[in-house]
Formats: sequence, structure tokens, C-alpha cells
Amino acid sequence: MTSAALKRVPQSDSTHGVYDAHPTIHSSDVGQRFQQEHRRLARSKRRHRVILNIAGLVFFLLAWEAIPHLSSWMNPALFPPPSRVFTAALPLIASGELATHISASLMRATSGFSIALVLGITAGFLTARIETLHHLSEPVLHGFRSVPSLAVVPLAVLWFGIGELPKIALIAWGAFFPIWITTFIGVRDTNIVYLRSAAALGASRVRTLFLVILPAALPFILAGVRQAIAVSLIVLVAAELSGSNAGIAYMMSLGHQLFQVEIMFIGLVLLGAFGFVADRLFVWVVKRLFPWYQSAS
Repeated sequence: MTSAALKRVPQSDSTHGVYDAHPTIHSSDVGQRFQQEHRRLARSKRRHRVILNIAGLVFFLLAWEAIPHLSSWMNPALFPPPSRVFTAALPLIASGELATHISASLMRATSGFSIALVLGITAGFLTARIETLHHLSEPVLHGFRSVPSLAVVPLAVLWFGIGELPKIALIAWGAFFPIWITTFIGVRDTNIVYLRSAAALGASRVRTLFLVILPAALPFILAGVRQAIAVSLIVLVAAELSGSNAGIAYMMSLGHQLFQVEIMFIGLVLLGAFGFVADRLFVWVVKRLFPWYQSAS
């Protein structure tokens, strides 16, 4: 090819073709694809988990239904299958009696847990940060922490009667100590390097508290709160058995007195459902408020 022919070759078209064959990859496109893939995997994982949860529940119900029929030593009157329990629950649902018991128990559990949440976190922070207060309260708080909540039930009835106050106070008592001890440990064991770094950067006590100590202690606090949710439901049963005219435990006690085992099983199922829903709600709230904290599952 002559030099004149070479001059007639469209160099710009040749260069354009090279760039078309190797397009530039922008970092923003890579980030978007990574986020989309991460969301897709998260959705797939949630679907897989829900399917397994439903399968486990169905397997449990089928086994429960089969045991009274297949076992000659199991009396269906004492161990009723789910079909009989559901049949016994229908009149309670239609009359609104079951809704009354559920609302009464939820109100007591929520009120007592909320009081314990505020007092437990506050006491944990104060006793961990103020050494004098810690030494003063150590024998009292650790001593009462060893006292079972059920042992306080008779005293609560004598002091406050059989109204709503003793029931809420008992639930708050039982849920307080898990929150307090985990908050205390989390705040006390904050890495000294974090505190010195904050002080070197000129952070005030308030900013250090909210920006350093609280995030460092958060896993411990959340663990205590999660445990306190279960404790609240446990103490709820003892509190309602001490004297009440409504509630899940009251309904179970009434079923025991009338020898209606199906009613007692309705209460057990409801308490288990409350525990599961409360735990899932806790995990959902934690992931929304603290998206970087992924230990709750």
C-alpha cells in the first residue's frame, strides 16, 4: 500500500473501533452490580429460611397430630392433638374472649418490659461508669439478681394486692437484671484504646458516651434485651397465676380447674407464638436501627 493510500485510511474510525471492543468499566457500575447481587442473595437466603421455618412447623404439627392416634399409651384427653385444640379455640375466638386474654397479657408484658428496659440500661451505664456507685450497689444488685422472680410473687400480692401493678412490677423485676448485667459488662469492658483515642481527639464526655461507649457496648446490651424478652413471658405466667381475671395464664388456670386440657394447650401455643413473634420483631428492629450489627438472627 502506497503512502497516499495510507493517508486515506480513516484513523479516527479505527481508533473508535478499538474503544468499542474494550469499553471502559466504571466503578459505579461495579458497585451497583455488587449491591444488586448482594440484595438478590439476601432475598434468596430469607426465602430459604422462611421455607425451612414453615416446613419445621408443619412437621411439628403433623407429629403432634399423629402421636395421640398412633401411641396406645398416650391418652388423647390428656394430650389432645392440634385438631382438637383448634376446635376448642373456635368458640373463644368467636366470642372475643381469647382476644381479651391476649390483650391483657400483652399489655402487662409490654409495660413491665419497657420499665425494665429503661431502668436496666440506665443502671448498667451508671454502675459501670461511676465506680463509687458500683461498689455501693454491687452487693444489693447481685444479691437480688440471684433471687428468682417466682419467690417475689407472694410478697408482691401482699404489698400491692391482685391488681395490675404487682403483675407489671414482677415482669419489670424479672426483665431488669438481664438488661442491667449485660449493659454493665458491655460498658465496663469498652476497650481503653477507644476511650484514649476519643480523649486525644478532644471528644467531650457526652460525645464519648454516645459515639464510643454505646456502640462498643451495643452487642452486650442487645443480648440482654433479647434474653429479657423471654424472661418477661416467663414471669408473666407466674404474675397472672398470682391472681387475675384475664390473661393467657389465667385462661390456662381456668382450664385446669375445669379439666379442659385443650384450653391449657391453647395457652401454651399462644405463649410460644408470642415468644417467636417478639424475637423476630426484635431482630427486625435491630437490623433497621443498627444495619451494621448482623449478629442477631
